[in-house]
Amino acid sequence: MHTSAALRRAAASSSFTLASGAKVPKLGFGTWKLKPEEAGPAVSQALKAGFRHIDSAWTYKNEQATGEAIRKSGIDRKDLWITSKLWNSFHGDNVEMGVDASLRDLGVDYLDLYLMHWPVAFRNPKNSELSALKSQDGRPIENHILSEDLAVTWRNLEAMVKKGKIRNIGISNFNIRRTDYLLEQAEIQPQVNQVEVNWGVPNDELLHYCQAHQVQVQAYSPLGSSDYAEEYAQNPIIADVAKRNNITPAQAQLAWHMARGIQPITRSVRMERLQEAIAATQIDLPWSDVQHLTREAENKPIQRVVDPTEAWNVKEDIFEDGVDQTRLMNLKGGSIEVPFPHDSQDAPQAAHSGSSHYLEPRNDPFTENKPTEAVARFHTIAGAGARKNATRGSTVVQQLMSRRAFSSSRRSAAPAPSTPSTFLATTSKQALATPGLVWTDGQTNAPRETRKMNMCTVRGHRFASSIASSSPNHMSTVPPPTPSTPSSSRSNRKYPARKAFLHAQYLRLLQKSQFVLFLQPNNLSVAEATKLRADLAAVPLPEGVDASEQARLTVTRTGVLRPALRDVVRADSKASLATLESILSGPLAMLTSPSLSPDYVSKLLGVIDRAMGNVVKRGAATPAVNPRLVPLAAIVEGHRLVDIPGLREVGKLPDLQTLRAQIVGLLSQPAGQIASILSMASGAQLALTLEGRKRQLEEKEPKEQQQQ
Repeated sequence: MHTSAALRRAAASSSFTLASGAKVPKLGFGTWKLKPEEAGPAVSQALKAGFRHIDSAWTYKNEQATGEAIRKSGIDRKDLWITSKLWNSFHGDNVEMGVDASLRDLGVDYLDLYLMHWPVAFRNPKNSELSALKSQDGRPIENHILSEDLAVTWRNLEAMVKKGKIRNIGISNFNIRRTDYLLEQAEIQPQVNQVEVNWGVPNDELLHYCQAHQVQVQAYSPLGSSDYAEEYAQNPIIADVAKRNNITPAQAQLAWHMARGIQPITRSVRMERLQEAIAATQIDLPWSDVQHLTREAENKPIQRVVDPTEAWNVKEDIFEDGVDQTRLMNLKGGSIEVPFPHDSQDAPQAAHSGSSHYLEPRNDPFTENKPTEAVARFHTIAGAGARKNATRGSTVVQQLMSRRAFSSSRRSAAPAPSTPSTFLATTSKQALATPGLVWTDGQTNAPRETRKMNMCTVRGHRFASSIASSSPNHMSTVPPPTPSTPSSSRSNRKYPARKAFLHAQYLRLLQKSQFVLFLQPNNLSVAEATKLRADLAAVPLPEGVDASEQARLTVTRTGVLRPALRDVVRADSKASLATLESILSGPLAMLTSPSLSPDYVSKLLGVIDRAMGNVVKRGAATPAVNPRLVPLAAIVEGHRLVDIPGLREVGKLPDLQTLRAQIVGLLSQPAGQIASILSMASGAQLALTLEGRKRQLEEKEPKEQQQQ
């Protein structure tokens, strides 16, 4: 079976548009791992099948064979997109040597795209065409100066563009931190970031970051390469999506990438596989399936095909797995809530929904129903030249960047004033004294005002809508409580109206709830939080419980929550609260339950369980799951604070399903006994301690009944 001419033309016309305006074919053919004698026939087959994007690199040692196959194909050079990559030994002043080597071997006058292959530089003292200068143990010797200052190499790549040898430049294997650094230094912005993206490495955070900054993401090993291709193809989730859409598992994965706005670089030496890949460019995978695959991929351990960090013995971990996924959580305060984009059709509805929105594309509550291009457009400035050194970030951005953390779409903010603004104060007292920014909603013409809040605060409860706007007609729906004075050492402290309102709401939830669990939300998007709240509300209430008193998940401001806790917890728990001050900080999610019914609490914890995952320490190159929620402490019946020790060490924590099975069996016991059991447990011994204590209680209960 041969690919039809119509399908080949359609595949060639399917393209992504880069920030420079260049159109790159959606699907590329990669030459990685192809021997010189294999590369020529493979490239010829790919061109016959309809591929028009050839991805190569000097270090593959097959560019001569690739160039020969391109010349023999008879296809006009202008109809092809040829990519090559700068090897690590050509960094710094050796950039032109690396470019010329690829041009010579490929037999072309220019390259459509040239990528910095790795954010790592190798020593090349003789400025020669060698792969690496190696040490006695056989490992390449790193040039630490050039590895740390990638801008030196980038400026030389920009010079190649000005000379006409390269038309577009980009990067490869760059994570968020390194990409952000390079964007700050670049005169010509990187057009592409080619990284590993597949079922084992969904790279969702990096994808949204790059889309927000108009950097096209390309995916190598999109099917898992030879290491995991068979495993992924047989995965029941991928197989189910493929079966429902009447496509192959490989096509399902390729269509998933392209639907997310990613350009896959695939490879095969078999014509039927090449035709199968070409046909995938015409598959419009339902957005619900795209979301389903993304969420399932995110909830499994990271499984990389390529990670040379240890083999090269480099100074810094290349990918920093476990850091990119939680990097935005470094913003602990001082940020503001920003309005919804005025070009969003959902802006009027969102303005009154009580949901928060901040500078990160994935946290648009309407992302689920919009393609990735629309999300990126919401959070970027139109035009290819938006990212220039002459363009300064807003006051918000400058303040956030001073903390060595950042928001993913900072360029969506307004330009900074020429003089430092007092809007963002450096102390809490000054922040309380400064007003928010007032503007007129472009859709409804209603006056609105920013509210200073934690970066990760998400509001979706009924009471939140009453404070979604500072206009009088909104504030009148719920009269602001009288500023309260928490029972703490600061007895003379008075809250402003908004904090007093939050303090009163926290008090109400804590006092009326029979069970409260505090969790740390990590990168919990608005869409995820909304779904989580809906799942909690769907749990049937026990008999006798008022229908209006449902379980709630509230993301709190801990500066207001802690005084409320001091007011609520019993006197014998005050010491425990003092020891938890360092844990109960930053963004906290508070799960409140109106009942201690074991069945009800079990179902609530089951919902939380599905949103929770383990995470490794920063920089550790070991499998991890993107974290969402981490339990910290609980308040049970009698307003007794129960510390769940050791849970900050997430690697020692058993899954919540195990923990739930043990806790629910004890909820029928007095709260004091539960507290003593939990206080005895620590780290990995938590489940065993609970199980042992449960057996003791079960054995003790019949004896007590006999004595009575």
